Amino acid sequence: MKKTQTPPKHKTQWYEYVQAFLDYLRRPKTVFDFKDRLKALLLLALIIIILQMVVEKLSD
Repeated sequence: MKKTQTPPKHKTQWYEYVQAFLDYLRRPKTVFDFKDRLKALLLLALIIIILQMVVEKLSD
């Protein structure tokens, strides 16, 4: 049996991460992306409101 040799791993450079992120930003977003982000934003707002209410109750 022959063992196949794996090629050496390519070490990713920082500029490749930046390029990939910029490519992601240029890519058109789907409706699902917007729905998920809206849900996350609403959940965050709800958590902030609840925390404010708890702090008000505890400070009285």
